Amino acid sequence: MSQPPRAPGHWPLVGHTVSFLRSPLSTLDRWGQTDAPVVSASVAGRQVVVVTDPRVARQVLVDASEEYQKAEILRERLGTLQGGSLVLLEGDAWRDRRSVVGSAFTADRVSTVDSVTAAYADGELADWPTDATVDLQATARDLTLAVLARALFGLDLRGGDTPIHAAADDVLARLRLDSPSTYLPEWVPTPTNRRFRRAVATLHARLDETVERQRRSDGSHDGHRARDDHDDHSDRGLLGTLVAAGLPTETIRDELIAFLFAGFDSTATALSCTLGLLAAHPRRQSSLAAAVDRSVGDRSLADASPIDCEPLDAVVRESLRLYPPQYLLFREPLSDVSLGGAQVTAGTPVVLAPWLYHRDSRFWDDPETFRPQRWLDGRDGRGSAADDEDGDGTAEGRGVDGGGPGLAGDDRPTAAYVPYGVGPRSCIGRRMADRMLRTAVAAVCRRYRLTPVDELTVAGGPTLALDGGVSVRVQPRE
Repeated sequence: MSQPPRAPGHWPLVGHTVSFLRSPLSTLDRWGQTDAPVVSASVAGRQVVVVTDPRVARQVLVDASEEYQKAEILRERLGTLQGGSLVLLEGDAWRDRRSVVGSAFTADRVSTVDSVTAAYADGELADWPTDATVDLQATARDLTLAVLARALFGLDLRGGDTPIHAAADDVLARLRLDSPSTYLPEWVPTPTNRRFRRAVATLHARLDETVERQRRSDGSHDGHRARDDHDDHSDRGLLGTLVAAGLPTETIRDELIAFLFAGFDSTATALSCTLGLLAAHPRRQSSLAAAVDRSVGDRSLADASPIDCEPLDAVVRESLRLYPPQYLLFREPLSDVSLGGAQVTAGTPVVLAPWLYHRDSRFWDDPETFRPQRWLDGRDGRGSAADDEDGDGTAEGRGVDGGGPGLAGDDRPTAAYVPYGVGPRSCIGRRMADRMLRTAVAAVCRRYRLTPVDELTVAGGPTLALDGGVSVRVQPRE
């Protein structure tokens, strides 16, 4: 069996490092244009296998998921920050922790994020200057961090200027794929590494205090809470659930950090991109605002929870298709495997690329175009311009495909749409993220009309990120 073919753009000595550091997304696009379902690449001296075909990606994520584990590169990058978290566990330890953590993300518990998002969004939007410019990225980051901190572990981080905000920025700076420090050991004294270590220390200290305060409040002792066995903790967030489970402080802290960063950066990007796309498509924005009005009526967004508005669902799905925050996923095989007709040796990092799968013209008509209508009228997301009543993707429709949240139709691979991953290790907080997005987008559309000031562009970081931010002009809706 042959080795995977080399990805295009290889340079002598440095491999694909220069092009990938300069522009991860355009490099991925170039690799995705090959006919091979898997290609090999060399980045920063490390050989990786990149899966370019979603049909092969399903093998890794679903069909043979037990033959793979999270790649070592993730443990290297995240170990200091959140080494004891669910994200990095494997085997029985992962299954046990997933069961505990999953109890904090049941439908009933996740529904409480609606009222928090609605209240915090109203406060944030009240401060927007009318007929002036707003930085969507800054607003989205402040809002999502505040909502997650409150919903997950009861901290009030509103205001956008706390030690956790500063620490989050420094942590994310080191995780950027276009940062040389990402590929160096943490002990190398670059400015980015020094700030990263200080940020980790700040996060650990702050969250350890938070865990211990919750433990004292619960009446727990030495990690075990004295409680009524019939108490189901239905009003608890993630912190309360983990404390009640008797996990050590360090383990709880690692889980809080993992969920904070997994949700904060990616959800902020998704919200920024969705609002930026609506600003750039005024007729779609106007149609969505009218649909939200019909769905919510005179009620507050919190009282209307969950918001039953299919055009809103379609807009969010289409935004996540074009700009999946988790645009790369990392696995490695536990033993030698056959993947896409090529041999991949045990321990080789395997890179899955939702960025490519969501824009694959074999499975999506006009894949570069923002067209929410493709998700309506009972279709599976294929859609085309001819399907839109007004040529702008705003026609109303009934029903969304019965295959789940934007997953494949009969002729499209499941992994062609994976904004939250797929398979046993898909994102456990996806329902919370979806509800946050829908509530925040609805809050903006009910109150303001957005017009673009600059073009929406994105870049590859630890998650997808806005490239320089995106600004809009806001005016009250009449």
